[in-house]
Amino acid sequence: MSRQTRRHAARTPQRSITERAGPFLFGGLVILVLGLGGYLAFSDFFSRPVVDAGAIEVQSSMAGFSPSVIRVKAGETVTLDWWTQDSALHLEDGVHTMISPELGLHEELPAEDRRAVIWQVPARPGRYDVYCDTCCGGRDSPQMHGTIVVEA
Repeated sequence: MSRQTRRHAARTPQRSITERAGPFLFGGLVILVLGLGGYLAFSDFFSRPVVDAGAIEVQSSMAGFSPSVIRVKAGETVTLDWWTQDSALHLEDGVHTMISPELGLHEELPAEDRRAVIWQVPARPGRYDVYCDTCCGGRDSPQMHGTIVVEA
């Protein structure tokens, strides 16, 4: 080793293994935290049950039904892929409801759940009100209503 190299080495303090590994440990921690956050944010999408390809997707939330208008053919059997991400704390008895006495619908969906509702559409064409009676003012709340259009 040359004299100049030894002098430079003497002036430069040696870093410990912990100091040299710090940036790698920090990077690993960042990757772990981001991975865990991604898993928690999207894990419910991976565990959703499989529903028929022709099912009509319907979401219930504190804002009402989405879509707000559902179109079906008179006399057909349809499958509604009904789901909610609302927690039980926001729902009376921990459920959303989908009610339309004129159409013979009275269904309940537990909080943070998804299920297929198989429904025989009546043969009477028309526009029918459907409502949730268990949150945000229930039937009296204008936002907790939707429309089912039964087409001929």
